[in-house]
Amino acid sequence: MKAQKPQSLQPQLLRAAEESVEVALDGGDESDMWRASALEGLSARDRAASAAHALAVWEGFHGALDGEAAQVRDQFLAALQSIDSALRPRARWFIPLNPQRRQERDLLEPAEQDAAWWFSARAGCDDLVATWTSTAQTLTAHLQNCQDCRADMADAAPVDVPPRRHLTADDLWRLDMGLLSEDERTRLDAHTARCGECAQAVLALDEGEEAIDEALDMEEGAVTRSARTSRAPVSHRGSAARLPEQREVLEERRDFRVVLVRERQRVRLLVQPLSGRTVTAAVFLSPGRPSLKPAQGPEGLAFDLTTASSTGARSAHLSVQAGSETLERDFAF
Repeated sequence: MKAQKPQSLQPQLLRAAEESVEVALDGGDESDMWRASALEGLSARDRAASAAHALAVWEGFHGALDGEAAQVRDQFLAALQSIDSALRPRARWFIPLNPQRRQERDLLEPAEQDAAWWFSARAGCDDLVATWTSTAQTLTAHLQNCQDCRADMADAAPVDVPPRRHLTADDLWRLDMGLLSEDERTRLDAHTARCGECAQAVLALDEGEEAIDEALDMEEGAVTRSARTSRAPVSHRGSAARLPEQREVLEERRDFRVVLVRERQRVRLLVQPLSGRTVTAAVFLSPGRPSLKPAQGPEGLAFDLTTASSTGARSAHLSVQAGSETLERDFAF
């Protein structure tokens, strides 16, 4: 039992999920490579299930374990249960592997198939994959009747909807002059947080302001900026033009902290190690979209959510592992 490493299963399954999505998106020669690698992750979970089953059979013949052996057994089974509770609801990630998953499922005893979710859950939902890369003109019978697939399509729909209203020239002029009301500034801040195009327009406005300031400083020397009458003073401009960095602690554990950082033009998720442990993390967007790649920085692992936000994405799923401690949660940005 001590040789079992259940803590390694979660990153294996998360990697398998990413590779499974690549199978659906690639479709070329590399898809076979992605498929084989992803199936190895599912097989690792199946081998752990076989070990747990063998242990139960052994105890049936020889009696229950006690002492340290019982403690190791309980830790092993609890780790498997934790992984299953976190990942079984996201079995849709493995739908591109369904032909192979069904073959493996059918080799199991009927009574064991449902528990082996890595092979059986969503094994009939093949039609959902087509909706990941294009909008279905007509729904198949399965998509019409499968409650799980319909829920997935409903969750993914907002991701494909572009921002409804971009900033107009009048909006930018009123922002520059400091004429926006508090409600208007709040709406503008919310829009630029998820729309890269409008955030760029606000940045250009700021850069123009700074260029004018520099030119006036050169020409007027000691003349203060308050002498300008054609534009509002910087201190009176809307908050969106000088939006400070905003940090929100989403989760804090003994070994790591998760922080969402919002700036005018960027949205980042930081996973910060706290106790010197090695921390691994993955951020998954909706099905059909690859996971985000972290960048190692002075504050830990950083995930740039800016591009996802600019396309209309509003939420993602985070997986973190630090030693034996794990975190699975959805978060909005």
